[in-house]
Amino acid sequence: MVSGGHTIICRADNFDDIAVLGTSIDDAIGEAFDKVAKHYCLGYPGGEIIDKLAKKGNASAFNFPMPKLKSDHRYDVSYSGLKTAAINQLDKFRNDTINEYSEEDIAASFQKSAVDILLRGLFNAIEDSGIKTVVAGGGVAANSYLRAVISERKDLRVIFPSLSLCGDNGAMIAGLAYCYLKRGEHTPLTATASARVKSYRNIRSTK
Repeated sequence: MVSGGHTIICRADNFDDIAVLGTSIDDAIGEAFDKVAKHYCLGYPGGEIIDKLAKKGNASAFNFPMPKLKSDHRYDVSYSGLKTAAINQLDKFRNDTINEYSEEDIAASFQKSAVDILLRGLFNAIEDSGIKTVVAGGGVAANSYLRAVISERKDLRVIFPSLSLCGDNGAMIAGLAYCYLKRGEHTPLTATASARVKSYRNIRSTK
């Protein structure tokens, strides 16, 4: 699940049987896209705009850092360092062979690093668990680089929603409701909202 509010790698054995394997220890990937785009006055939503600019840029223009996480955070991700590098320390990570750079180069380099951070955690989880099917959801699931790299894995069955549904929270909620109704379950209007993922780990408290 990759969006402005969430970056979660989980195992789903059923629509309501979900175990979180990894998550962000700070910012969500979509939030990082939005904040970098805002800093460079590129517009909103940041993910869509950066993706578009990145197609015309040089992803090797900047060697942005990958976060160094402890071994017990093998499936987790972190975006605060990348965000700081792209916003406040840009020249520090510029490729020495690049004399001039553009917004397209910044977008391409940032996007590659952001997605590669996510893929490192995802592929670690796949390697350790033996999972063979990957389903992506959330606004960042529309990212063209993310789709391209995961789809290269011929050993995986990869499922992406259509681009028009990646950011449609209403469709996601309706889809979940359909599964419950199909099973014959109903919730009264007096019910209060609560998290249902039993094995969710509070990563923030273990940084």
